[in-house]
Amino acid sequence: MAKIEITLVSKKLFLKCDLSLPDLAEETGIQLHMLSHLINSQTNQNFKNYINLMRIGYFKEKVNDSGWKDLTVEQMVMACGFNSRATAHRAFIRHVGATPSEYLKLYRVQYDHRTVPKKRYNFG
Repeated sequence: MAKIEITLVSKKLFLKCDLSLPDLAEETGIQLHMLSHLINSQTNQNFKNYINLMRIGYFKEKVNDSGWKDLTVEQMVMACGFNSRATAHRAFIRHVGATPSEYLKLYRVQYDHRTVPKKRYNFG
């Protein structure tokens, strides 16, 4: 399983919207049926769910990335490898319990550049 994860992460294959099990088998050198069996037995997920979980993890990591602050939700999910907003929506509902938009509202830090936080001193 380590070889699979290293290949997926180091080459960022999970960000490819058209990634298929045969593509991953070719990249890892693991026979197709063995690769499918490993993913299913080790993660309790099928290939698509396993890849979608990686994409969701990437989305979560990027939520507060300064380079992503001006992107729309659709642009964000596409950059994570989802082939449509609807696919991302279904994956998020299934694995996170919220849509990508709902997740953003909960976890994205909102910066107001017009105000500067006041320093608080504790002299006690």
